[in-house]
Amino acid sequence: MLVELTSWLAEHQQWLGLAIFLISFTESLAVAGLVVPGVFLLFAVSALAAGGGMSLTIAVMWAFSGAVLGDLISFFLGRYFHQNIRDFGPFVRNPQWIDGGERFFRRYGWLSVVLGRFIGPIRPIIPMIAGMFDMPVWRFIAINLTSALIWAPAYLIPGYTTGRAAQWAVPPFFWSQALSLLIGAAILISCCLYVLKLQKRWSCLVAAACCLLSLLTLGMNQRALTIFDSTLVSSADHLRLPGDNHTLILTPQVLLVVVPITALLMLSRRWNHAAMQVCSLALALSMSWLINLTGGASINALLTAILCALVVNCSRNQRFWVRSAWLLYLLPLVLLIASNVLEHQQFLPLDMLRSLLVGISASLLACWLVERVSPMTRLVPIQRWLIASWPFIAAAWVLW
Repeated sequence: MLVELTSWLAEHQQWLGLAIFLISFTESLAVAGLVVPGVFLLFAVSALAAGGGMSLTIAVMWAFSGAVLGDLISFFLGRYFHQNIRDFGPFVRNPQWIDGGERFFRRYGWLSVVLGRFIGPIRPIIPMIAGMFDMPVWRFIAINLTSALIWAPAYLIPGYTTGRAAQWAVPPFFWSQALSLLIGAAILISCCLYVLKLQKRWSCLVAAACCLLSLLTLGMNQRALTIFDSTLVSSADHLRLPGDNHTLILTPQVLLVVVPITALLMLSRRWNHAAMQVCSLALALSMSWLINLTGGASINALLTAILCALVVNCSRNQRFWVRSAWLLYLLPLVLLIASNVLEHQQFLPLDMLRSLLVGISASLLACWLVERVSPMTRLVPIQRWLIASWPFIAAAWVLW
């Protein structure tokens, strides 16, 4: 059946947008999402969309709309029926679906709505459970919109990139170099998460050391990765992500994003948090000068340090998985910057990787230094959301 569906869509590409919407909607709908293989369908349809010339921005909008609507219907079903929903046929035969969702929701609260999107067995159940537990409507809508904004590109980009790659002629050794970088990134992320999960006073220092070691390794092997670098530069059209008609040129003015964040923290008398933002920026600037990062690459390093420090500030003194979930917050901004960098060739892709490592290690070192003086306290929710929303507001203002 899946083969017939994808074959039909390949012949009738005008229906691809609606297909993405319906698959995302069904994937998020209570019960139906447990039956429909939404992940595989989205991968296949997004690959067809790339081959048919559909903009990734448009495809993401279709997926985003379907996911939001499916979750809203599931939420209001749970809110209307409450525990009576257990009497419906599928849940009578499979009570463990609701029991597992309730345990997950009790453990993680509102965060379960975000995490649940990325965990297959409970994805379509959690919004319904949130309704059963009378989660405030405005809070669910805000979390639903935010998580769908992360979920849609995360689930579409792999298939979309595969569809583009099918039309992409690459030289020998490109994929082996790309795979080696991917494996290295996976090892680095795993080591950093493991060390940070220990929550020792030296955890941030060791994680920063891992990033700096990776930076050194990348610099020593830069000549060996020239095929990877040059291929990405020459094939920017195949890798263009959201921002088809918009540009985000990395100029020193984009660093003004740190000013309102630091000002808000100082007005709130969060001196440690403000000091960390400034310290991250200073360390990133020093490290960029030491390794000779110039132009857009150095600005990207500074911007990465600002955003990573923001994530640390917003997630401080929360449970490990809550802090890890904040990393998803960075995904749309990183993709936006990466796509525009490739499109306008402001600097080489490997220089972008180096700048990311500089920014991340600078923020981790700043966290370690600030907490040696005095531990950072937890921000109140209004402070967290004001600070976290500002980079997106600034990016939207620059683009539109």
